[in-house]
Amino acid sequence: MRSFPFLLFLVLSWSLSSAAWGGDCIVSRAVLEDRNGTLSIAEAAQATFLPFDAILSKGYTDSAHWLRIVVRPCADGGELVLRIRPAFLDEIKLYEPEPAVPGGWKTRVTGDRTSYLARERASVVLGFAIKPVKPEGVYYLRLKTTSSSILNVEALEPHQAQIKDMWLSMYQTGYLGFMLSLLIWAINNYVSSRQRVIAWFILHQVTYLFHSFALMGWLAPLLAADPSGPVDKLTSLIIWANVFFAAIFHRMLLTPFAPLRLAMWGLDAIILVILGALAIMVSGYTRLALHIIALMVTLATPMLVVLAFSARQEAAPGRRILRTIYSLLAVSMLIGLLPLLGWVKAIEWNLHTMSVNGFISACLMFALLHLRSRQLLRDGEQAVLKLALIRQQLNMERTQREVQNRFMSMLNHELKMPLSVIRMTLGMKEVSGTVKKHAQQSVQDVDAVIERCLQADQLEQRQLIPERQSCRVDTMLAELRTASATPQRLVIQFGVLPTVDTDPQLLRIALGNLIDNALKYAEPQSAVYINASLLEHQGRQGILNSIANAPGTTDMPDPQRVFDKYYRGPGAQGKTGSGLGLYLVRSVTELLGGWIRYCPSENEVRFELWIPC
Repeated sequence: MRSFPFLLFLVLSWSLSSAAWGGDCIVSRAVLEDRNGTLSIAEAAQATFLPFDAILSKGYTDSAHWLRIVVRPCADGGELVLRIRPAFLDEIKLYEPEPAVPGGWKTRVTGDRTSYLARERASVVLGFAIKPVKPEGVYYLRLKTTSSSILNVEALEPHQAQIKDMWLSMYQTGYLGFMLSLLIWAINNYVSSRQRVIAWFILHQVTYLFHSFALMGWLAPLLAADPSGPVDKLTSLIIWANVFFAAIFHRMLLTPFAPLRLAMWGLDAIILVILGALAIMVSGYTRLALHIIALMVTLATPMLVVLAFSARQEAAPGRRILRTIYSLLAVSMLIGLLPLLGWVKAIEWNLHTMSVNGFISACLMFALLHLRSRQLLRDGEQAVLKLALIRQQLNMERTQREVQNRFMSMLNHELKMPLSVIRMTLGMKEVSGTVKKHAQQSVQDVDAVIERCLQADQLEQRQLIPERQSCRVDTMLAELRTASATPQRLVIQFGVLPTVDTDPQLLRIALGNLIDNALKYAEPQSAVYINASLLEHQGRQGILNSIANAPGTTDMPDPQRVFDKYYRGPGAQGKTGSGLGLYLVRSVTELLGGWIRYCPSENEVRFELWIPC
């Protein structure tokens, strides 16, 4: 889009250049309408002609038009070039007096029905070479075409005609290059997005490129070797294809906006008429078919504006942008179409109507499709993000359900045995000391499970906030030994230890769980060895607490899962537990800025807990 202002300036400059340059040797122009197309040159020369401006514009008609031009000779008495535009006119005959034959006329012909090799000028611009005599020369041009009868003729010196042809070729090359770049963009966009509306735009753009080739006169040299001169018929078919694909494209583009149904039916009716025009064209009524197509395009122009303004549903790139672009498109199209129909006078701009309107239309549609694609891309990214969030939420909910299920399963399993012991004890008439001891242990087991569940919940709810203060690890280990049910099994070793700045309650939870686990799952009545020593970690002084025991009847825990929530090692199901102890140890230790690791060996289960001083 950066080249858009420059190309638009180029188009406008060219549109005004012919009138601004001057150099035209035509003194006067006049026109005569031959409704039946039967007048001879002798009859036409005697008829009354009406003057007209520089550009003739008579619309689509079966009439032939005679132009009488009076040309002054150039200063050196040399040849002049009658430069005739546009290039898509079917047949233009030049009649000039034959000096050797009184009342005689020499006839030459050009147009897109004339083979390129048979034309007088090797140029995409139609024309003849003339050599008027002083004081003035009178020439007659007969125009008969199935296209719009719009014509501009200039009498220029050869070098002036050559310069204008060169500028025209430069403009046309730049124009076609720009249109080709839009086609490449559309293809690339379709490959990445697979949007149907882009596919229809590609078809429309392809036919428009051929359409431009034909109307600019470039098909003639490409098919120069064919003596039958098929350019005229091929041009008519290309015009039909371009209009048809354009109508389908606009329908596809407007449909997501849910415009007024009646207006959409009107557009569908126009498309059906355009299809009917193809049948008329194939039947040999080309002029009528092209006239119908031009009328349908003119009718469709305000219809598209009505569709844009009656849009009831928001779609990319937005109704406001849609209405603005279609309003601009309608203004451009009507300025170009009305003179082609002969309804208003033509200006220099209208000689380039097809290319100028194509340029403006392509730029507007490119802007619309680019904004549409960009918004759809944003919508797609948002949809992907939303889908990811939904999936994340579903995963969280599923994980939460799994955690709840595991929690309920753990409670059901771990509380069943101690509750059975308590129930059995309550049912006895006389309770012995051993039974009472078992009942008390069961109550303690239930209490421990509940306590760890509460601690895990507080941890996950971020309610366990460290309250740091000075404390001594050796003193805490001694207190934990005293509070143990089997203190004689705990063998504690430590040297001189400094005080640590930590949360005593959280550290007690971590060390207490490690000691309880060791006592519960070690070989029965075997010793549990606890060692506390200084250890520097990553440049920071700390205390390493090592708790080791001989493995009991249960298998060694899995190193990859030992700290997972609710994980219990193989064979541990026979003892009451929550599967939360080591999970709490790791979480609390990390909260205190330390670390915990599991260091198993063949005859020893050992955990190492390090906390900073």
